[in-house]
Amino acid sequence: MKNKYFLLTIILLLCTFPLFHCSRKKEKEYNFILITLDTQRADFISAYSRTHASTPNIDFLAAKGILYENCYSLIPITLPSHASIFFSQPPHLVKNYNNGQNITKQRKMPSFVNVFKGTGFTTAAFISLGVLKAKFGLDDGFDLYQDDFPEGRWYLTAEEINLNVFPWLEKNKDNKFFLWIHYSDPHDPYAPPYSPPDLKIFLNNKPIGEFTLNKYIKHEIILNLQKGKNLLRFDVENEFKKGKKGYQARFDIFDFAPHPDQENLEIQLPRGWFIQREKSTFFCRKTADVEIKDKSAPSKISLTFRGRLVLPIEGTRELYKREVEYMDREIGKLLEKLKELRLSKKTHILMVGDHGEGLGEYRGYFSRRHIGHIHFLYEVYMKVPLIIYSPTAIKRGIRREEPVTLLDIAPTIMEIMGFKKLLSFQGRNILSLNNEEITIFEETYQPEAYTDKFAFLKFPWHLILTPKERKYELYDLSEDPDERKNIYQDIHLPPEVLNLKKNLDSLAISILKGKKDIKIDDRTKEMLKALGYIK
Repeated sequence: MKNKYFLLTIILLLCTFPLFHCSRKKEKEYNFILITLDTQRADFISAYSRTHASTPNIDFLAAKGILYENCYSLIPITLPSHASIFFSQPPHLVKNYNNGQNITKQRKMPSFVNVFKGTGFTTAAFISLGVLKAKFGLDDGFDLYQDDFPEGRWYLTAEEINLNVFPWLEKNKDNKFFLWIHYSDPHDPYAPPYSPPDLKIFLNNKPIGEFTLNKYIKHEIILNLQKGKNLLRFDVENEFKKGKKGYQARFDIFDFAPHPDQENLEIQLPRGWFIQREKSTFFCRKTADVEIKDKSAPSKISLTFRGRLVLPIEGTRELYKREVEYMDREIGKLLEKLKELRLSKKTHILMVGDHGEGLGEYRGYFSRRHIGHIHFLYEVYMKVPLIIYSPTAIKRGIRREEPVTLLDIAPTIMEIMGFKKLLSFQGRNILSLNNEEITIFEETYQPEAYTDKFAFLKFPWHLILTPKERKYELYDLSEDPDERKNIYQDIHLPPEVLNLKKNLDSLAISILKGKKDIKIDDRTKEMLKALGYIK
């Protein structure tokens, strides 16, 4: 028995870090999978909170690894947030302020993926959102960067991503690999693949199509008109507004071709519509009619439309929850695939969100409850999940309370794999934190955001600056974790807050002086409109 305990002591002493494999040289034989969850709030994962959603597969990883309870994004915008992960630099240093920018020429540092590639690893990325396409600059170091999308759609579901990932895993299961999997189901539009049709269209009382508006896909239908009067009827089934009056759906694309101004056609919207001409937005009730008079012989015209349901806040939150739970089921299938291919015991997994999502907690600039991200720096927009799973871990189910950020992802991956940290990294290895305090700098930018904003988060203080409005917000997170009461004018600012303000002012001025104009091509603008980033 004494020999047994002596042997165990020797093994523990040889370990460089008690949670991970003892031999750093042998670490390089392990694979690594980085999973980023786009628009994933931490509190909609049940390992963090059991209030909103059930995510047993993500919870399984947390139970087998380390869960960081206080991980923060630096910016609530997808491309620059991912850039901070891959380059371990804040957005203003990468010079990446918005989606749609090509950051290849602006950045001067390499992605950590190059370290894997230079060490003989096969590298691959599978992307589910158009704002991360290779042309924007995150493909650095990847042998394969899969970013193809169906016609008229700028996102892929988790199932579609898995259908691409699984064959690649089967092909490369005997190779050393680094794999980035990007899931974006919680991102707007909120419509899991199993969502039933919510719109039926009839022409002269004959059904011509069923559609799921909330998938926010551009549709084109051909209308075979009879001579004279034709009635096009829209029937909307909105499960969250059953029995309620008012408008049930809205369309931001609603175009007929040939153009209705031609002499032989008259098109009118006599019932069930409200049109915002200045925004080209069409709102319809549960039933709405379009009258088409064809003065010529029977002919064909097309209708192109794209829209979504008009939802109450509780409906939006329910659909977001369904998206998260759907994604979790697909993550479960990924974990099963790794087990099937005997990769589970030789693959590290790091799962992290890129930013959160507002679900009506705050009112936007037009007094409406805000749904989405980009514009604000409150915790629901910035706090994200972070879970690290290692097959070599000795201890499991660990929860860490220290504040960490997305800057820390790359250095931590390098530490796990036994690679040397790049000099350009600004983050830390979070495997060996010692309760140190940090000040987190947060930022968001025009033109995607309504206005530039900057913030310092140093518990318990969250200080937010809106330079254009010369406005400060201060929240004491120990007393007001939901950030409802701005106390900036209500208290005598303590020295630590005065120091935060001084440094925040100075940094904001410096960044805005060096900020470059953002140029986006027309096709990228159309994609950003389709994904709800710009109006």
